[in-house]
Parts: sequence; C-alpha cells; structure tokens
Amino acid sequence: MQLDTVRATGFLTRASIREHVMLLAVVVSLGFALRLAWIAFTQWEPLPDDDAFRYEFAARSLVNGEGYVHLNGAATAFWPPGYPLLLATAYRFLGESIAVAQFMNVVFGTATVGLTYLIGRRTLGPAPAIVGASIVAFFPSLIFLTGVTLSETTFTFLSLLGIYLLIIEAKQGRERDLRLLIGAGLVLGLATLTRGQALLLPLVMVPFWLCSGLSRPLMFERLVAITLGIGLVIAPWTIRNAAELDAPVFISTNAGVNFWIGHNEGADGSGGQSAGAQLVYSHPELSSVAREVRVNSEGFRKGIAYALTHPQEELRLPFQKLFWLFYNDEEGLKWNDGHGAQSFMSASLRQGLVAVSNIYYFAMLGMVALGVRLWYSTKDAGKVLLISLVAYLTAVQLVFFGDPRFHAPIMPIAALLAAPALVALWSGKEPWTSPRDHDRA
Repeated sequence: MQLDTVRATGFLTRASIREHVMLLAVVVSLGFALRLAWIAFTQWEPLPDDDAFRYEFAARSLVNGEGYVHLNGAATAFWPPGYPLLLATAYRFLGESIAVAQFMNVVFGTATVGLTYLIGRRTLGPAPAIVGASIVAFFPSLIFLTGVTLSETTFTFLSLLGIYLLIIEAKQGRERDLRLLIGAGLVLGLATLTRGQALLLPLVMVPFWLCSGLSRPLMFERLVAITLGIGLVIAPWTIRNAAELDAPVFISTNAGVNFWIGHNEGADGSGGQSAGAQLVYSHPELSSVAREVRVNSEGFRKGIAYALTHPQEELRLPFQKLFWLFYNDEEGLKWNDGHGAQSFMSASLRQGLVAVSNIYYFAMLGMVALGVRLWYSTKDAGKVLLISLVAYLTAVQLVFFGDPRFHAPIMPIAALLAAPALVALWSGKEPWTSPRDHDRA
C-alpha cells in the first residue's frame, strides 16, 4: 500500500500538463456536475429586499433599458454594478430567468476550479495544484453559492483570473507584456466593479515580483499598466455616477455604510442584526439619490471619527471581525433557503448539509495549519504570492466587518495552501516537517 501511494504521488509530481489533462478534466467535470445538480435541486428564487434580490433586480432593469435603478425607479449606485452588468449580458442573450443566472454562476464556479489548478501549478507544483483544484471542485459552500444571485462566485473567478494573467506575465521574464498587464487590469477592474475590495489587489504582486528579482522601476511600470487597465473599466462608471447622482461616487455608495457598520459604538465586528439600517434610513427628508450620497459620506466621516476617538475598541474590533469572517461555513447553504424563510428540504437534510459544509471547511483549514512548514516561505515567490493573497483578502475585509459569506473568495487559495499537507500525507510523509526533511527521506 505504501509503495502504491508513493508511486501515485510520484506520478502527480512528475506529470506534465498534458498528462494532467485527463485527471483535471475529471475534476472539473465533477465540479461542474455537482454545481449543476445543486441548482436543479434547489429551485431557488430571490426573496424581496435582500442582496440577492437587489442584484437580480438591477440586472433586469439594465436589460430592459431602465438603467441602474433603485426599486423606486431612481438612479442608484448602492450595490456595485459588476455582477448585475454581467448578469444583464447573460439575460440579454439567453433570456431573463433565474436559471440563466444560476448557470452563469455554475460556469464561473467551474472555471474557478480550473484557475485554482493553473495558479497552483505555477506557484506550488503539479501535485498540490491538482489536489487544490479537487478541494475547490467539491467544496460544499462554493457549490451552494452557485445557487443564488450573489456576487461571490463572480468576484472569486474574476480575481483569480486577473492574478493568473499577472503570473503568466511575470513568468515571461523581465520584458513586460503590455497586453497581459492591461488585460489583467481590465479583468481586475471588472472585479473591482463587482466588489470594491479588489481595487488594490494588484499590490499582492509586489512581494512576488521582489522574490522574483524584479527591480523597483520595472515593478512600477507594471503597476502603472495594470492601473491603466483598471481605470479603463472604472472610469465610465464613475462618470455615470457623477452625472446620475450629481456626486463624485467612485464605485458604490454602500462603502460608507459598510465602513460605519465596522466602526461605531455598537460595533461587534459582525454585520449585526440591522446591517446599517440606522444609517441607511436616516435623512428621510432627502430624495433617495441625495440620501444615498449623504449616507455614504456620513458613514465614512462617522466611522473615522469613532476610530480616532476609541483607540481601545479599534484594537479589539479586528479580532472580532476575524472571528465573524471565519467562524463557520454555513452562509452558502443558508442563502439558498432564505435563512429559513424559503425551505426546500427537510430539517434533517438541512442539518446534515450544514454539518458537511462545516466539517469540510474546518478539515481544510486544519490541513492548512498542519502543513504550515510546507507552504510558508518568504523566499519562494509562488508561496509568497499565495500568502499575500490570503493576507490581502482578509485584511481588506477587516476595514469593514466580518461575515462568513465574505471568506468565499479566499477559499481557493486556502485550498492550495492545504494541498501540500495532503500530498505529504498521501505519500506517507509527515506534513509538519520541513521540505528538506522530506527530500532526505
């Protein structure tokens, strides 16, 4: 048995990308089938006035020529437009149907499996790449999220695609490839329109470039090219906001609200029960457009004022936000049944799926911790990039507030960090020992 395991692991390690194609095809196909089966099983419909409903409503409004509008028909920028714009495109060509939205999620979710492999192969090697992709293919909460019209699946795909293009560009040597750099910027610009947290995502490449021996002037040139691509996507939306809202709104007007949720007297690190309603529904004397702009600016102003005058609380809040961000992995399933308001399965099945989701999630995190000596490195450029991605996607969320739904984009990278420990265990080695010890063994 030991010999067979070692041989199997050796095959994964030595195999060329062509030899991996069949295995990867199986993994990707299973990931696609599971996501397709899930949306067929749920028969989900958005509930009025939650995020999933608003995104879907915005997409329908766009495809019907009404513009990006609030429920009352007035112009809005409260929800980032990236996901509704893509969804509206799908609706225009395939018809206005929740099934179309879900299928788009299935495509993006399945593509994320492939991107996990491609990024893993270039940062960790072939064996961890296929293991990491397999983890993502079968990841319960990522499968569940394909069933609802939320932006996590799209944002995860776009973020990983942009980073992969930058990895390809970096691997070509010191000569910059403007096509790849600007192309990556365009993709990351769309990711930023989907969730504003992606705006500074190109900065994760700086440690990678440094470890790769790239000089500061060359890094600066690359960042300028990427920023140009991002700007080409964001600029038209910013101009639109200035025209429609009569205010310089960069991406969305919910950023100030989300910032205030994480920095106020009642903040506990989570979104809370009201999710900022106290601020959102202030200034009833104003029109919806004027109120939206005022609330956004007040959210930042009040949040910053609180942070400056409550330093002790501000030292405590990041740890609370970390807890709420990672404490379980149930939100993917809960959004499918409207947090209990849209039941489509028995109580026992729901409890079972919640348990499976949490067990899978914590088992993967356990593998990340178990193999820390295998994936943690400040000298290996690929490993530094993966660590930087997790650090950035976590830190940017701590600026606002924590919610387990928001850790979904981190999971493909976490899966790659869990992969070395699984490869080591499969090959009969101890994952808590250093790579050098493995080589001597």
